[in-house]
Amino acid sequence: MKRERTSSRGRGLWIAVTAAALMTGFGTASAQDKAPAGATMAPAQTSSDSKDIRLYGFSSGALTLGKGALVNFAPMEPTITVPVGFYVVKHPKGNILFDTGNNDKLITDPNWWGKANAAMKPAMTPEVAIDVQLKKIGLTPDDIAYVVPSHLHLDHGGNVGKFPNSTIVVQKSELMNALWPAPGTGNSYVIGDILPLRSSESTYPNAQKMVLLEGDLDLYGDGSIMIKRWVAHTPGSQMMVVKLKNRGPTILTGDNVYFRENVEKNIPPNLVLAYNPQGFFTAFEWIRTMMATEKADFFTAHDPDAFKAMKKAPEYYD
Repeated sequence: MKRERTSSRGRGLWIAVTAAALMTGFGTASAQDKAPAGATMAPAQTSSDSKDIRLYGFSSGALTLGKGALVNFAPMEPTITVPVGFYVVKHPKGNILFDTGNNDKLITDPNWWGKANAAMKPAMTPEVAIDVQLKKIGLTPDDIAYVVPSHLHLDHGGNVGKFPNSTIVVQKSELMNALWPAPGTGNSYVIGDILPLRSSESTYPNAQKMVLLEGDLDLYGDGSIMIKRWVAHTPGSQMMVVKLKNRGPTILTGDNVYFRENVEKNIPPNLVLAYNPQGFFTAFEWIRTMMATEKADFFTAHDPDAFKAMKKAPEYYD
C-alpha cells in the first residue's frame, strides 16, 4: 500500500481504509543501507537487548493558542497552553533524539519566528534550552548519534542545526519542502533553523551526515527502532516506534497526532494543517491496530493533559 498520496490541502473527502491494509510490515532497510555517499556509519548489528533501552520525555517550552488551531471545529476561546514535546532514546547502539523543539534562539530573540510569534506565543526560558535539558540525563549534543525530526516545522526542527556530529534522519521530501515549499505549505518552516544543515562546499551539499529517506527504516536493523514514513501533516512526516521491554512498543507521533482524543475518538485535525487529510486517518487507525495487536501505546508532542501525566526526564520508560 502506498501511503504517501499527494493531495491538495483543501481535500474534504476522508477515505477510510481497512485494518488489514494498514498492517503493512515495517521496512527492513537499516541506516547502514541508507547512508549517503561519504557518510561514515556504524556497522549494523543483529540485536539489541530491550532492557537497555530507555525513553525520556522533555518539553521545549510551551505555546498558547486556541484548541481549534489544532483540532477541527474545537473552540478558539479560551486559549490553551500546550507543550512542545521532544524525546530521547538511550540505546546501546547509539542515542537518538526524536524532534528538537523550538529553536533556542527564541530565548534571547523573541522575534526569531516573525509573525508566528504572535500566533503561537512561544514561552521559553534558559532552563528549556536543549543542551541544558540533555544534561538532566547526563548527555551532551555530541552524545546523540541520530536526530530524527518528525518533520521540520519551527516547533519540531527548531534545533536541528545544533547537532553537528550527529546523523540527521529525515524524509527527503520533507527536507525539500522545508527549503522549497509547495504553494501554501511553507508558513511553519523557519529557513534559519534548517540552513545550518547546508554546506558551503559544492562538493558535498550537506554540512553533516544525513540519511535522506523515501520510506520506512529499521534504524539499527534489529526492530528496536522503527521509523515510519506517514504523509499527513507535511509531505515528509514520519513517526518512530521504540521497542521497550516493559512498556512495549511506544509510538512517537510528532504532529500526525495532536491529542490522544484524535486517535481514541477519530477526531480530525484542523484541515488547514493537513497536507494529506487521508494520512491522518490512516495513522490513527494504524496506531489503534498496533494498540490492539501489539499492546503498543503512543506519545504526542502537544497534548497538555497527556504530557502532564507522563514521566519527565530524568525519569524514563523502559
